[in-house]
Formats: sequence, C-alpha cells, structure tokens
Amino acid sequence: MLCHAAIATEHPEVQKLAGYMERGEEPLWVRVYGFTPEAHVIFRHAAHVKAGVECATCHGELSEMTVAEPAVHHDMGTCLNCHREMGASEDCAACHY
Repeated sequence: MLCHAAIATEHPEVQKLAGYMERGEEPLWVRVYGFTPEAHVIFRHAAHVKAGVECATCHGELSEMTVAEPAVHHDMGTCLNCHREMGASEDCAACHY
C-alpha cells in the first residue's frame, strides 16, 4: 500500500487491496517477479525504499501500466550493478541465505 495509499484509491482493485490491509490479511498475490528457491534470495522492499530506490528502477514505469508486468530482468548481475552504483552491501549474506 506504499503507493496505493494515495494513488488510484477509487479503483476497485486498489480498494480490495486496502480491505486486505485493514483486516490484516495477506492478499492472494499473483507474482510478477520472483527468484527460484534454488537462488536462496531474501528480498526486502523496506531496505530498498529506505535507500531511496525508486519503484520504477525495478518495476518499470508503473504509472503507465494498468496491469503489473515484468519490465526489468532481474539476475545477480542486475542486482550487483545496482548495489555498486548505490554503494550498498555486496556481501553475499546481505541477499542470500
């Protein structure tokens, strides 16, 4: 709800999402992005938001989408390049378990 607390609040699907949040329930997500279990990757949005990474960096220009679709290919190289550019940790344990 970081974005949808103020964007497209009148849209029925956003209202449905807000209802999940109000009830403390996890929405039934249809994943657009994900890492295979073999990758042993832990991804946390909070750390990236706190670091000032814009949503569009990883998700593409969401304001131009009506349905979330993959817009950026994620692999270890993509993540490492961004970590280097942002001065973030390159320690394997920062992302892998």
